Amino acid sequence: MSQKNVEVVLALFAAWNAGNMDQVREQLDLERVVLWNPKDFPEPGPFIGPDAVMRQWQQQRSTFQADTLEPVTDPVHGADRVVLRFVWHGAGSGPDQQLDVTGIYTVRNGKLLGIEHIWDHAEALEAVGLSQHATDSG
Repeated sequence: MSQKNVEVVLALFAAWNAGNMDQVREQLDLERVVLWNPKDFPEPGPFIGPDAVMRQWQQQRSTFQADTLEPVTDPVHGADRVVLRFVWHGAGSGPDQQLDVTGIYTVRNGKLLGIEHIWDHAEALEAVGLSQHATDSG
C-alpha cells in the first residue's frame, strides 16, 4: 500500500464534499467497482459497477439538501486497502442526520475497486487484518 492509495480515498471525500460527482465517479474503477453498505442499512447492496454505485450515491444525496463526509480518524492502510472512519452529515430535509461509519476502500491502479461500509470501526480493522491497538499510535 502506498500513500497514493490514501490520496485516492481522500480525493473521493474531497470531491464528495465539493459536490463534484463527476470527480467522484473518476475515482472509481469503471469496470469492477463494488459498493457494500452495512447489513442493516436500508439499501445494503451490493451495488456492482460504476453506474449502480453512482445511482445509489445520488439517491442518498437527493434525500438531503446538503451532506458532507467528515473523517474522524487518520486513514489506516494494509496492502491495497485503506480503512477510514468518518461521519456522514445530512441536513435540510427533516431532522439532520449523522451516521458514524467506517469505510474499507480497496484501491488498485489508482482507482477504487471495492468500498465496504461497516458500523463498527474495530470490526472493519479486523476485516483487513489489523487491530485497534496497532492503530492507536496513528
